[in-house]
Amino acid sequence: MLFRNTMAQSASVIAGYLFSFLLAPLMISRLGLDAFGVWAVTGAFATYAGLLDLGIGRSLARFIAVYDAADEKHRIDECVGLGLLATVVVGVATAAVAVLVAPFASDQLGVLDSGEMRLVLLSSVAIWTLNGIDGVLTAVGIGLRRMVPPNVATTVGATINFAFSVAALLLSSSLVVYALANAAAGVFALIPAAIAMRYVWRSPYVAWPTRELVKDVLGFSIKNQVGWFADLINFQTDKVIIALMVDIRAAAVYEIASRVVLAVRSVAVLTVSAMIPTAAARIVEEGRTVIEEMYRRYTLRTCAIAFPLFTVTSVTAPFLLIAWLKTAPGDAELLVPFLTLAYFVNITTAVGSTIAIGAGHPGMASANSVLIAVVNVVLTLALAPIFGLWGVVAGTFLAVTFGSLLFNVRFLRLFGLQLRDLLAAVLPAGVLALGLGIPPAIIALLVGVPSGRPSATFWLLISAAIYVIPYWLIATRRGYLPSQLEFRPFRRPDSIGAAS
Repeated sequence: MLFRNTMAQSASVIAGYLFSFLLAPLMISRLGLDAFGVWAVTGAFATYAGLLDLGIGRSLARFIAVYDAADEKHRIDECVGLGLLATVVVGVATAAVAVLVAPFASDQLGVLDSGEMRLVLLSSVAIWTLNGIDGVLTAVGIGLRRMVPPNVATTVGATINFAFSVAALLLSSSLVVYALANAAAGVFALIPAAIAMRYVWRSPYVAWPTRELVKDVLGFSIKNQVGWFADLINFQTDKVIIALMVDIRAAAVYEIASRVVLAVRSVAVLTVSAMIPTAAARIVEEGRTVIEEMYRRYTLRTCAIAFPLFTVTSVTAPFLLIAWLKTAPGDAELLVPFLTLAYFVNITTAVGSTIAIGAGHPGMASANSVLIAVVNVVLTLALAPIFGLWGVVAGTFLAVTFGSLLFNVRFLRLFGLQLRDLLAAVLPAGVLALGLGIPPAIIALLVGVPSGRPSATFWLLISAAIYVIPYWLIATRRGYLPSQLEFRPFRRPDSIGAAS
């Protein structure tokens, strides 16, 4: 079930990133790099508004899984009610703030006048609010570990958004029109989400949350929110600092590079995307003895899938960016490898973080995220005035790498595991992934910057094939991959990948 749920989660996220990948060249062509940068920065501001729900929306799936395992079905309706209430209240409050700060944002970022900026900010808030409602509805199926229907709904919603976005860009080169179209798409995307919830859960669907439930959820969600806030700083604040301390075009270049890196990271994290509700339910049903087995198994599989994704993205970055955008703006082809290497280390914490949250220890992951965020901001603010864009990148790289290593040490101590449990999963997959990256890296150095999309696409495919095929065969033979992803004719009889 976990593999099927993971694949369901993966399909919807990959679809979203695929649509984003296809939209980016059209957005830059129609809106221009400056407007693209404004959209990235205003989107970051709207995302910060999500902090005001105190982490309720992000914690619902975990509580739904716990209440389902404990056979407290009425609590699930209350969870939906609490999630909807928090999302709507935050959305209304943030919309009022957006109206007031529009003139200031217009002055600082330029490109749009205050009236246009107000519409863009309100659209960003509407998009966040509608996505939040959508997330509450789909959390029911995710928490019940019936993840196919909600993720089908998410994929349909992403398709609706893509269609509205393309239509807006073809009809107009205005960022305001594009923003309003995205907000309208969010309204229509609620329909498949509501249908999916109805499919997996019986009426009345929603109930007014009791004080007891609110207390339980908030006690967990606020701790979890701290970690999300820190992650938000790491993923979003860099572009804001660049926009204010360098310029909006540099922020746009950073956004392009970070989209590639975060897309790869998100795909890599999908290996544990279904684990939080699963871990929470298993710990309730079987006790903490399952933690060691889950950690060893899924750390190996996560690294075996994530490491090659990061490596091939790093070594083929020039080919990828030109095949995608026709040209690599600024230093984007150099930014991608540096940012990717930071998250190469960070992905080793993915299984530990999800298990800690599932076991009811969100504060552990949150504290580490706060540490990374503080170090990131300090280094970024110190280095940006001296080195500009590259100072921001250096600060992010150092903070993420240091914090990730520290988290692994703390996790092992908390749950009584050994360093060899981590190294046995990380080192073999890491050595294989990096070692096989040498041939495509040599190709990239010899070819240099391709002259156009056809040439870039050709070398991208050649380099990827040279890397992926041998990695797949060797990882299968050594039993690193889940059985469902192995090349079966090449697997060994006693492969540890026999179990998913």
